[in-house]
Amino acid sequence: MTIFDYLAQIFVEKRTDVSLDHYVPYMINRWLSFINPTICESINHFNDKSLLENKEMHYKVMLTSFPKLKSVPRIEYEKKALKKANEDSINLNKVIAQSLEISEREVEDMINFKKLL
Repeated sequence: MTIFDYLAQIFVEKRTDVSLDHYVPYMINRWLSFINPTICESINHFNDKSLLENKEMHYKVMLTSFPKLKSVPRIEYEKKALKKANEDSINLNKVIAQSLEISEREVEDMINFKKLL
């Protein structure tokens, strides 16, 4: 079983007779913390205190903590803004200009001249 199968068991089917061979409590906590961070924070507190001794106890706590739904909730991610290549080259030109003690325009001219060769 994959992590998504376990998530489906926790949210949709609510079955207790599942083999927990590939069950990883840490990964389940990470995925469920996207859905409801307060519940997972309290469960992590129990994990730190070693009250949830094994995978079976952790799985049962997860089953009872989250309500039954029609489908597994989707997680929306916020993508990081990517740096543009132009900004990196401008910053590099600034560094070169400062180290050679020349203007940025002169650095751009040298780069353009090199491209012509």
